[in-house]
Amino acid sequence: MSPFITSPFISEAQFTQFQQDGALCLRNVIPAETLQSLTEALPQAIAAAGPHHFKFGNPEEKGGFFGDVLVWQRVPAFRDFVWTGPLSHVAGALMHSRTVTFYHDFLLIKEGGTSKRTPWHQDQSYWCVDGSQALTVWMPLDEIPLETSLEFVRGSHLWNTLYEAVPFDSASRFNGSRDNRPAVPDIDAARADHEILKWALKPGDCLVFHCRTLHAAPGNINPNRSRRVLSTCWAGDDARYMEIKSDLAPPVKGDNLVAGGPLTCATFPQILPAPTAA
Repeated sequence: MSPFITSPFISEAQFTQFQQDGALCLRNVIPAETLQSLTEALPQAIAAAGPHHFKFGNPEEKGGFFGDVLVWQRVPAFRDFVWTGPLSHVAGALMHSRTVTFYHDFLLIKEGGTSKRTPWHQDQSYWCVDGSQALTVWMPLDEIPLETSLEFVRGSHLWNTLYEAVPFDSASRFNGSRDNRPAVPDIDAARADHEILKWALKPGDCLVFHCRTLHAAPGNINPNRSRRVLSTCWAGDDARYMEIKSDLAPPVKGDNLVAGGPLTCATFPQILPAPTAA
């Protein structure tokens, strides 16, 4: 038996595609009852928003952009999903890892009628995580048409560059410049030079992308359609805690972690293999 995590949703061809492209669309991964449970828990999640949540918007527009992290620590349905859902196995299989640590979740709601874009960025730029075995799963709770879906620069995870973390809003006090990393390239000014990947999605589908894949998302200007997404971030065998000078997102450093040491702790729990009871 292979010591590496496997998933029935990941074939050898999909693994190869992920390694080459840095992003992958998976269909019908999340059961309908799980989606219903998470959707029904959204009002509780928003009402119990944590200290690191944000809401951006333009005063003249109807909609806004809400985000919150570590929802799993406050809302049982989100915690159950992390521990018992299929995504830990999906992440482990695509990272080709023997272990899977859950780094954090990120609830992202773009209400109908907001032009607020998500800028081009890499997730790892915001993290206290070193290593190459780390990824994000972007899972919609609503149908996502192509024009409002996440988009990726194909193969950008292979550029061997960790870019500066950028704020999601011009009014944000987030500072990602203290580590003297290079600025994110102006992808929109040179789109013809890159292959841009994007997919329309339905609830149950998800996008998986490497922690260094450049990605962005447009606003949600349709006033009658929300874009509610749960992102979950996962780490594998080579992930290590890393001290950085820039602001973190989420601004959480775990529990008594040591630079260069394992990432796993109470805040960033190991999901696979399941820890044995003491």
